[in-house]
Amino acid sequence: MVVTEGEITEIQYLQGLLQHLRTAGVTVVPFAMKSGGGEPSRVLAKARKIAAKDDYEAVWIVVDVDDHASLNDVLRECAGSSETVVVSNPQFEVWLLWHLNSSGASHTATSLKKELRRHGFTGTCKHLPTDFPFNNVEQAVAMATHRTRATALNARGPNPSSAMPHLVEALRGN
Repeated sequence: MVVTEGEITEIQYLQGLLQHLRTAGVTVVPFAMKSGGGEPSRVLAKARKIAAKDDYEAVWIVVDVDDHASLNDVLRECAGSSETVVVSNPQFEVWLLWHLNSSGASHTATSLKKELRRHGFTGTCKHLPTDFPFNNVEQAVAMATHRTRATALNARGPNPSSAMPHLVEALRGN
């Protein structure tokens, strides 16, 4: 199961990624997707509530750094638990940007939105463009695993960084 901080962007991305991988002939590990709707402690609480009702082989939590006061507590709590936290710094949108270009520059929420608008995102950049390049997932993985941005699970990486390659690998059953 994957529980995301965001209610729109992360869910749309994961759905699109699954479709892309299946179309490419990749056998994808089946999983449920849920929105945690908010800051990391709420996402963790929702993940635990859902997991208590159902039997999941793995529980993944996808969150941003943003200005979340609870992030470090959640990371410490999950380090010794069955939940795995995937953090993007400063936001999940940096992972999306790496599908579009190979800039390793640090970002703020504002600069990320500005950059994404240059690539066809509109408004608040919450909805992925219909032509989002899911086929560039390997480019994004390469950007995220570059030596200065490599991010461990259950950890806050530098700006910019994302631990999404770990989730992509897990979805592929690797």
